[in-house]
Formats: sequence, C-alpha cells, structure tokens
Amino acid sequence: MLKVFMIQPVRIYKRWPMPDDFTGLITGTPTLAFAQLSAQIKDCIFDYVDGTVQDISLKELTRRAQVADVVLINSHSSIGAINTEANVRHILDTCPGKPIIVGGHHATVYDFEWLSRGVHFVVRNEGEETIVELLDAIKKGGPYDHIEGISWRDSNREFHRNPSRAFIKDLDSLAIPNWSIYDKKLYNLPMPIKGYATTAETSRGCSYRCKFCAASEMWGHTQRFKSPERVLEELRVLYKLGFRKIWFGDDNFGADPERYAEIYEGILREGMKFNFMVFIRTDTVAKSPELIKLAYRAGMRVVLMGIESPVDRILANSGKANNVDNARKAVEILRSTGIFVGGFFIVGYLDEKQEETDLTFRAADEMSDYPIISIFEPRLGTNDFTRAEKDFDLPSSDMFYHNTESLFQANFIFWSNIAIFIASIYFIQNK
Repeated sequence: MLKVFMIQPVRIYKRWPMPDDFTGLITGTPTLAFAQLSAQIKDCIFDYVDGTVQDISLKELTRRAQVADVVLINSHSSIGAINTEANVRHILDTCPGKPIIVGGHHATVYDFEWLSRGVHFVVRNEGEETIVELLDAIKKGGPYDHIEGISWRDSNREFHRNPSRAFIKDLDSLAIPNWSIYDKKLYNLPMPIKGYATTAETSRGCSYRCKFCAASEMWGHTQRFKSPERVLEELRVLYKLGFRKIWFGDDNFGADPERYAEIYEGILREGMKFNFMVFIRTDTVAKSPELIKLAYRAGMRVVLMGIESPVDRILANSGKANNVDNARKAVEILRSTGIFVGGFFIVGYLDEKQEETDLTFRAADEMSDYPIISIFEPRLGTNDFTRAEKDFDLPSSDMFYHNTESLFQANFIFWSNIAIFIASIYFIQNK
C-alpha cells in the first residue's frame, strides 16, 4: 500500500515574509486541499504535517519523508514559496530519488520553475482526479505522458507540460473531505462559539474578472457550486466531529442568493450551531440585506471583503465590476447586523495618484473593523501582470517569491495594524 506524506510547508524561514507569531494569529484553519485529496485517494496510507501551526524539526521531517513512498507538498502562493522550496530542497538532499509532487495556485502558474528546482511532478489546477491517476502511474513506474493536468520531468530532466484537465463538472461527485487527518487541537478561529475550527467549501472559482486576481484566472472565470444538500451533508459530518468554527474558503461566497438561503435555513432547521467566516463581494451584500440577516442567524460572524479602493476610477481600471457606493452600503448592512468586517485594500495600483492612495488609507479605517492593506504587486498569470509587463512596470524581482522592496513596506503596514487586529479578536470573542 502506497505511503503518501502530505506537507503544508514547514517554516524553515520563520521570519519570511513576516514573523511566524503574526501568521499564527491569522492562520486559524488548515488547508482543505489535503482533506479532499486524502478522501479521494484509495488504498494509501497518509501522513500529514502542517508546518504553519506545528513546530517540526528537520530531523523529524526527514524521518517521516524517508518512510514515505511519495511526498506531496502544497505551494499556495508567492508568500509561502520560499519555505516550500526549502522543504523541497531538504527532501531532495535527505531522500534522494523520492518522488516529490507539488500542487496549488502558485505551482499551477510556475510549473516549469518548480520542476527546475527539483520537483518531479506539478499538479495543475484541481487535483482530485489528477492525483489518483498520477499515484497509480508512480506505483507502476510510469508512463506519465497520458495524465492530463500535470507537468513533469523525465529521467533526462526534460520538462513536459501535459494538456490541462477539464474542471470537475459536478462537485457533489467528490468524496466527503477527510477532516480526520488534521489534529483538531492545533486550529482556532477568533469567534465566540466553543468548538474546533476547520475549513470547508460551498463552491469553487469566481466568474468575475478582477485584473489583479490570480485565483479567478486559475479557475477560468467560472464558478461551480455544491448543491445545498451536499453542503449540509458536509456540515453534518463536521458537527459530529466537534467542529463549530468554519472558514469557508470560497473565492466568491454568497453568489446565487436563493441557493445560500437554502443552506442557512438548513443549518437553522437542523439546529447546528456554527460560527463561520467567509470571503464575500460588497455587491453581494448590498443586494441582499435580508439574506445577510438570515446568514447571521445561521452563524455568519466575520466577513472579508475586497473593498480595494474608495475611488471608482481605480475600481473600474482594475476590472472590479463594483463601486464605492456598494462597498459603503455593504459595510453599513454588516455592521448593523452584527457581523465583523475585514476589508482588503490595495495601495499603489498602477497609475494611482498620491491623493488616491491617501484616500485609501483613510477609507481603510472608516470602512472596516480590521483593514488589511496590501502594496499592489502584479502576479504572474493575471491581466495586470500582462499590462505591467507591456508598460515595463514590473517589480525588480520575478515574483516567484515576493518583491522584497514592497514586502518591507507591506510588513510596516501589517505591524502598524497589529494592535487593531488583537483588539478585533477581543471584540469578536466578547460580542
């Protein structure tokens, strides 16, 4: 039986891109990817380590990698890429010949770059069907050229990018995620209800075309939904396992209001007591104030919204397909309902003027209970990267990791808000 070692990268560089005591505050749930993959893969023995919340030594990492047949590592973003690479290099040094598979948003965009760093296989986009075929091929020693959705290198170190795999049409067909692989005691979310915290999903993708967004590009500007009954089925499993705090990882939670009304009503009907937090668009909130009240009754306590800018010109330039009036209305609805608002803002967007940047900083304080301010950096695979490349306006780095000049500025902004964040936790817990 194949032994698969799944790794959320161990923090070898503990102060990159920001101190780990800060990331520990905001990383309260595990990635859903490994719960979903381990449920889909049959006849395998799984070992899992979450380096985000576990302090694992390199000696322990080596021991667990050596007894595995295959190592599977998540590369989710440029922020985590340096630690992902450090994990890869360590396993290459201590476990020569061990097949290493990397997947995730970042790996999908930088597939050949990861192969050049020693990875044997990259799983692009969705992994549930791809990983099953890939592990079966690894058991047999190949071949690999027929597996859709992978990039790989052969014994001569030649790189190959197989055709992409079509998105899974029916998300209900997937196995129920195997949340039991996680150590429940390691995770928490700052919400008042007692119980364990984890991650779930109701949909995948986003149909909008924000020019700075890599996630929407990866999903081909589409959004697919699990049925309300399937979502409720998963929530029943979570409830029996003792989970009460849920982070819904959807890129565009709340789309299709009637569908979400069924989910909220089902939670209330079955007496499941949850607190949950979500990513949601401001126009979704602004259009459905009564639905937000229902969501609060069902357990919605924290929302994160991409407000981005208080300047309509910049919103239009970024392809946000939204406006400032919607954002202000959404904030008013959420606050009056009792839901905590985390607002995402971007400064330095392409041709942004200084006075517009100043407005953004002021709006961040006014329009969110916890502002999350990012320095704009175009990401490979986005429309903005193409625009910036055409105008010779790219940062000095290749963005595989993170632009260090902007990173220094971003760290300053993060730490200037740390007091607000801590106060926010107390606000939520005592509300």
